[in-house]
Amino acid sequence: MALPFPDIVERIRPSVVGMGLLADPHDPLSVVILGTGFLIDDDGAILTNHHVAEAFIGQGDRRVGVRNSVARAVLFVEAAGRELPEGHGKAVGGFGTVPCPIVEITMTSESPDAAPHYESEPDLAICRIRVDDLERMGVSRPRHLSLGDSAKVRAGDAVGIMGFPFGLRLLGEEQELRQMTPITQKGAIAAVLPFSNVHNPHAFQLDMNINGGSSGSPLFLAETGEVVGVVFAARVKPHEVPLPRNKGPRKVATIPLPTGFGYAVPINRLREEPRVRHRLPPVIHE
Repeated sequence: MALPFPDIVERIRPSVVGMGLLADPHDPLSVVILGTGFLIDDDGAILTNHHVAEAFIGQGDRRVGVRNSVARAVLFVEAAGRELPEGHGKAVGGFGTVPCPIVEITMTSESPDAAPHYESEPDLAICRIRVDDLERMGVSRPRHLSLGDSAKVRAGDAVGIMGFPFGLRLLGEEQELRQMTPITQKGAIAAVLPFSNVHNPHAFQLDMNINGGSSGSPLFLAETGEVVGVVFAARVKPHEVPLPRNKGPRKVATIPLPTGFGYAVPINRLREEPRVRHRLPPVIHE
């Protein structure tokens, strides 16, 4: 029996995390969320995009590794019953944030193609946090999302995504109207690429607006909550304005116009035999 969509959203939200960097390495709440990820097992594995995970990689001591001094995955947990700072009692509701250091990244060594095409590798990476650290802080081990079969997805299927389309700074102006937990969007599979009824489609085109921070968001079936893809790109239309000059008009590019469509990597592509996946060890450096 299909659950109401709001119930699906409530079930998925605790497993969706913000992917970002500390603005101040000494302040654990100075996280600037740049993208999205979601938990896929009970041991702290987070699926996101390759191009999101690249922000967490650097070089130190002659080796390449994770910037685990500043790289963070932010969990949003129920705050009810938790002690408030400075002896203000216990919270009666709302959400608390738990920034977790990213300690390991697994992905291919090559960066994603700037303009994705049918020969492109899937834009995917797996980041890992230590869930035993959460337990020591009194935070329950988070649930992971169920991965479905993207071969069964059809054009017209109702789907949702959840993430941080506008990014997020955990510390901001109190008066600012901003998201405090992952944002939900609902839409449909606009197209299965390259065409319907292929065993392992290359990508899904989504009938919904996608913004930069949505990268890495889970694409889930609206009726079951099963994850069938990972958001990775938005299609924009270049907008040029001709400027008059003596030698003839010159076209100048301005802000690209959103088309209202986005793209997701089908989840079955995570199960493909990769060319080479590298596991990057933790390296603390700046």
